[in-house]
Amino acid sequence: MVIGPGKGKIAAFVILADGEYIPDKFNSPKVVIYRKGKLTHGELVMIKNYGELAKAEDVAPPAKPVCNYDFNGNPLHEHDDETWWYYDETWALENGPFDTYEEAYASLLAYCEDLNTASGNDFEKSVGLLESLGLTSKAGSGKVDGDENKTDNTKANN
Repeated sequence: MVIGPGKGKIAAFVILADGEYIPDKFNSPKVVIYRKGKLTHGELVMIKNYGELAKAEDVAPPAKPVCNYDFNGNPLHEHDDETWWYYDETWALENGPFDTYEEAYASLLAYCEDLNTASGNDFEKSVGLLESLGLTSKAGSGKVDGDENKTDNTKANN
């Protein structure tokens, strides 16, 4: 895909290759779109004129979101590709990917420890923070029942 600035009333010119779709954000009456490739025998063919919207079959299907987080307050979550991620303390950045829940949990715990150390708090506050979110080190449990759900490392430090 080649995108060029427009002139006058035209916002942009777009040239698509064979098999490329029009991104939804360019499906505007102010954008002119051409196609050039083997299907057009190397010629530039207009597929969307100024003042029109593109045909549905020429517009890219909506992209499936990479992250399927459901905003449940738990920073640890699994993506559709079965990798595990967690959000940072600002909820702006995801950390990952991790192959397993246990790896993601351990990394999240270490992250919380670093934050608490930087703020003068101790390890128990990190564990307490994760427990208050319903997180445990046991994959898939989602509940904190006591020390039996903590990793050996966590038991040693409590």
